[in-house]
Amino acid sequence: MTAHDIRLPPSLRFIQRDWLSSNHLLGRGPEGNVLVDTGYSTRRDLTLQLVDHALGGASLDRIVNTHTHSDHVGGNAALAARYRCSITIPAREREVVERWDEEALHYGTMGQHCDRFTADDWFDVGDRLRIGGLEWQALGSPGHDMDSLLLWQPDHRLLVSADALWEDGFGIVFPEFFDEAGFAAQAATLDMLAGLDAAVVIPGHGPMFTDYPAALDRARRRLSYLRANPQRHALSALKVALSFMLLDRQRIGLRDLETVWGRLPLVQRINRKYFDKEVATLTREVLASLLAAKVARIEDGWLLPVGQAG
Repeated sequence: MTAHDIRLPPSLRFIQRDWLSSNHLLGRGPEGNVLVDTGYSTRRDLTLQLVDHALGGASLDRIVNTHTHSDHVGGNAALAARYRCSITIPAREREVVERWDEEALHYGTMGQHCDRFTADDWFDVGDRLRIGGLEWQALGSPGHDMDSLLLWQPDHRLLVSADALWEDGFGIVFPEFFDEAGFAAQAATLDMLAGLDAAVVIPGHGPMFTDYPAALDRARRRLSYLRANPQRHALSALKVALSFMLLDRQRIGLRDLETVWGRLPLVQRINRKYFDKEVATLTREVLASLLAAKVARIEDGWLLPVGQAG
């Protein structure tokens, strides 16, 4: 079954984005219109257009965020300004959002932007939320983000997996770079997910999918591969950081690359911990890797993405 063949209950609508902005799930029910995750701030105009179109002239009543990474909450402020909707975030991220600590939220560390927003409500593991007229259970999913929450709908066996599980892997396990046991947490999350019998998975990035056992198997093999040699994970994170910046900016001057990317606090932290290389050397190596993977290209002194952000 392809992603286009997957059918959700009529009260739910999936909006697929890209690797800069998270996917969205829009639910319409007696509790009002609820949107799960809102994309990245610099694509706020496109987010507004997509959500406006999906709503068909109706209002948005509530935003629910699975976690507070910039690509999942970046549209919160713009959507709240337009619709006067409430915003619900994971309870364990309440304090850092209230004081808007960009270092604790890792926006500054990763060189990312997020429009400031105010959360109105919080939810935690074990809580139940109504979305699309259905009751969803909040499940803890530490690993990619230690405070991330998933949404599980047992009647229709629907799983909003955020970045804990994609069709081909999972998000970078960032806590590993901040001296937390991220790999162990990700393993525990995959073990927990193995106890569910999901029929449809709605991931944070990429298409919806139905072959749940195969995705879990790929994720477990990926985790084992990364744990066996943490430098692999570190290199993957560096490539993701550069790819994300490139998708956001759409072009970076080759002469500026070492400064704008190589000096990011996250890049410096990873370099000190795993590689201990000159910034210029590390920059050249990560650039070569992106070019070889054909996710970036060089033209007239500029580094350009292959494909556009949406």
